[in-house]
Amino acid sequence: MTQSMTRLSRAAMRSLLMVPALCLLAQGAQASCNDDLLSQVERNSPRNGTKGKAVQPAARAPEPAFTQPPQMDPQLQLQTLAREAVRRSAQIGAVKLLVEAAQYDVDETRGAGLPQMTVNGTMGPGTSRYSNVDWNHGLYASASVNMSGLLYDGGRNKQLTEWRRELAGAAKFSLQTAREQVVLEAVSTAVERNRYRLQAQVFQQYVRKMGCLVDALEQIVSEDRGRASELVQARKTQAQAELQRDNALAISRQIEIRLRKLIGDQVPPSDGISSPLTLTQDVGEVLRLAEQNTELRQLRAQADASQRYAEAVDAGQKPQVNWVVSSTGSNTGDTKALTAQAGLSFSYSVLNGGSAKAAAAAAAKRADSARQQYDEYMNTRVARIAEVHDSAISSFDRAKRYVEVLKDSDRVRSYTFQQWSQLGRRSLFDVMSAEGDHFNLRIAYVNALHDGYQANAQLRSMGAGLTGWLAPDTP
Repeated sequence: MTQSMTRLSRAAMRSLLMVPALCLLAQGAQASCNDDLLSQVERNSPRNGTKGKAVQPAARAPEPAFTQPPQMDPQLQLQTLAREAVRRSAQIGAVKLLVEAAQYDVDETRGAGLPQMTVNGTMGPGTSRYSNVDWNHGLYASASVNMSGLLYDGGRNKQLTEWRRELAGAAKFSLQTAREQVVLEAVSTAVERNRYRLQAQVFQQYVRKMGCLVDALEQIVSEDRGRASELVQARKTQAQAELQRDNALAISRQIEIRLRKLIGDQVPPSDGISSPLTLTQDVGEVLRLAEQNTELRQLRAQADASQRYAEAVDAGQKPQVNWVVSSTGSNTGDTKALTAQAGLSFSYSVLNGGSAKAAAAAAAKRADSARQQYDEYMNTRVARIAEVHDSAISSFDRAKRYVEVLKDSDRVRSYTFQQWSQLGRRSLFDVMSAEGDHFNLRIAYVNALHDGYQANAQLRSMGAGLTGWLAPDTP
């Protein structure tokens, strides 16, 4: 026995001492620490042909450190989120007031072309004298009634009314655009909250995995003090994973604060809230719907309004003709007077230093500028839609490919652990490297999915709009 022991090297002795504890770890601690997220990810990963097909969100393994909220229908969660965001938004309330003000502007301008009547009156002590007539002293009083109406102004008032009407239409579209922006912000914020909560759960599982490894190494170090450096290394990795988990939780809490600002304290649970956003719309359909997007219609109405105003300024250089009826009565002492007249009034600017012509040219240039801005915005929107559509397809494709990589990664870390714990052919660094690579891939998978969700939300917003999809009946 002594002779056989002398044949063993010091490394072999360490291996013999290590085997019982690590075998126990492999059979007991490893089994208790195995996470089941990978198999769930495989079941819920995006399939081939993401375009037009639903991609389920990453399922999550239950974690004791996190409270699991009651399940709700994901579509209902998003609808509740959208309606509450619209209902609570002060920005939308402010835009509503601007819409009402714009309608009053239309009434004011239209009313300027209708018959006008004014009544004037004065009273007080006075005196008057006419040629060959004695002085007349006493109480003076007078009253006048004037009526006038537009006969011809070259279409100026009509164009001004249409200008105001186009602006009122643009204001209505701006209200819809404001609703869309609020809903998009709420949905995007909810998706980001879900992203970081999932990240926190993945990091929590990483912490638990490293904790099991630390427990096993503590048993080994109790028998072989020379392995203490490995224990320190495992504890360091565990602490780093805890920092990453806490950072993800902190970001999640900060995002939830922003979400509460948007929708109040009735924050829907995050579980599965992103699943309705797995459908990637066809880019041609989005481009077709984009022509009726409220933001584009608002810009189109503003361009039309600029053209109407230019026509009104040009019409202002033409003659102005009005009909006029007036009557005035006065009483000074014993003298009474009454006058009445009816006729036409005519005005035309013969010489104005070229200011009217310059004003018309400036208004025409602004109208041309508004049309070109609309065309440029439309071109930019078409390119942006294609870009976001490609981003959504690419994100879900990456998520699908990450699932395949995760399968291999899971096998690699399992084999590496077995070779280290049972055969002594791998170092602890290899084990932790394989674990770190695996959990980083899972984080990348979560990010790829949520990048796709965000892209799909933007795509819907640039097409028919999220508001029509989630909150069509909001006032």
